[in-house]
Amino acid sequence: MHLSSSSPTGIRFLASIKHGHGLKPSARAAGIHREVGYRWLRESYLGFRRDGLSPAEATETLGFTTSRLPAWEAAVGAASGRHHLQVSVEAEATFWEAFVAGKNLAQSALAAGVGRSTAYRWLQARFDRLRGQKVTLKRCQALLRLSDQRCHGLEHERLIRLATKRNAAAAAQHAAVLSSGHYADQVLTSTVSEAKQRRADRNTKYWQHMREGKSNAEACRLLGMHRRTGTMLRQANNYRIPSHKPEKVAAGRYLETRERLQIADLLDLGHSMRAVARELGRHPSTIKRELDRHRDLEGRYLPHTADHDARAQRARPKAYKLVANSRLRRLVQRKLNRCWSPDEICGWMKKTYPDDCSLRLCPETIYRSLLLREGQGLNKRYATKLRTGRRIRKTRWRNRTGQGSRIRNMTMIDQRPAEVETRLEAGHWEGDLVIGVGSVSAMVTLRERKTQYGIVVNLPHDHTAASVNAAIIGAFTKLPPALKRTLTWDQGVEMASHEDLTEETGVPVYFAERSSPWQRGANENFNGLLRQYFPKGTNLAVHSTQHVSNVMRALNTRPRKTMGYDTPAARFRAERGASITTMR
Repeated sequence: MHLSSSSPTGIRFLASIKHGHGLKPSARAAGIHREVGYRWLRESYLGFRRDGLSPAEATETLGFTTSRLPAWEAAVGAASGRHHLQVSVEAEATFWEAFVAGKNLAQSALAAGVGRSTAYRWLQARFDRLRGQKVTLKRCQALLRLSDQRCHGLEHERLIRLATKRNAAAAAQHAAVLSSGHYADQVLTSTVSEAKQRRADRNTKYWQHMREGKSNAEACRLLGMHRRTGTMLRQANNYRIPSHKPEKVAAGRYLETRERLQIADLLDLGHSMRAVARELGRHPSTIKRELDRHRDLEGRYLPHTADHDARAQRARPKAYKLVANSRLRRLVQRKLNRCWSPDEICGWMKKTYPDDCSLRLCPETIYRSLLLREGQGLNKRYATKLRTGRRIRKTRWRNRTGQGSRIRNMTMIDQRPAEVETRLEAGHWEGDLVIGVGSVSAMVTLRERKTQYGIVVNLPHDHTAASVNAAIIGAFTKLPPALKRTLTWDQGVEMASHEDLTEETGVPVYFAERSSPWQRGANENFNGLLRQYFPKGTNLAVHSTQHVSNVMRALNTRPRKTMGYDTPAARFRAERGASITTMR
């Protein structure tokens, strides 16, 4: 029986060649002679060359090279696509010239020097081509000057041929699906040669004799091999007898090698993922995940490679990510040195390297590497770069606070405009003090809610109400009116002159509830960041204005998760430019 390269067997053979297997193994797995494989490779090569590919491109697309390529290349120009017994093209052209001129079928055949049956086949072929081009039946009848009976007869024959062709294709696909399991078994058994299998059985028996207490010479004599062979086996295993591990029976949870071979075969035959899943008795999502995980950069699915990778991924214990990936570890260490939080590091890497999946990390991985005893990948000295500075994890706790002093004429936070909560409008600030050692020096911190932009003003000598008002007024003076809408503060006594502050700047001050830092979450977060540079229990008066400005700049150029890892400085510049444009 003559097999074509478009048959399931041909598709399997060419796919095996494309996947990098040799001619003989591919032909053996497909169950064909190697000369048949050469014929299919030649047909495919000539097809690629006729499609306009260069010889190098055709060879690369085919995935095969051979010494027969010069002979194949010589046949590119000589190939006409017509059988040697077919009537010449000139005779067919003469027939159609006579037919178009008005002669009937017999007269046109006589003019071309062919029989009536040949002319009728040409007429039938032209009819099929016109109908394939969506030409109506009446138009075909008029163009070919057919009678009603002849026209309907040709149409009936065409429909019968199409149905036969569809049924044959469906039967071939069904047969291909049924033979897929047999093909997978054949490929699976052909991957190990008989010689390799004999050697594996001999080695198994040798180690069994060694477990029974026999010497190397005695075990080799029983197996009929030289004792030097046994010595080489022992050297390869570091003179240790391997423990006997019975083969694990597949539980059905994971895909097996045979199933992966079937997946590759059915995909090469043009089946969809759902059809493959239906044939294997798996869920379509299982097939999709398998292809997403194990397809290479060219989109190919190699079953043996996929099976090896899957087994390696299931192996436990797995290497720590920060241990296995040195580039990722260096990036994390570099950002930790700049006092970035683990969340900021992970978000920055995802935004900076969107196409590199090897640079994906979750914050918990960094925390575990730093704060847990069994954590690996990062040196413990980087734990001091975290905001808390702790080397071990510590549970949260709450401190009881007293009532403290009262501030007159406070406007509470529940009376603050509703648009402040939405963060859709810039110009709403939250403020607080960062106190130094002995409650002598302090820093005023202000943070804008929408852009997360922060301002730091050092108070080296005191933090009275007058000093705090002067610092805030100086900070707000540089801002346009659109960025000065509200200010939210806690109930500290430094805000005792809040009415004077509002009168001077025009910014109303709202007060949060006692012991409710979450009502000013943006400012509390900013204070925590600031404490990395100015730790608790230190004298804040020793820092120069330039140093404080540098720290403020560093904090405002760190990416923020709430803003898609944009920087507060960039967002604040945009808002400031928009407000100035609106004023003009």
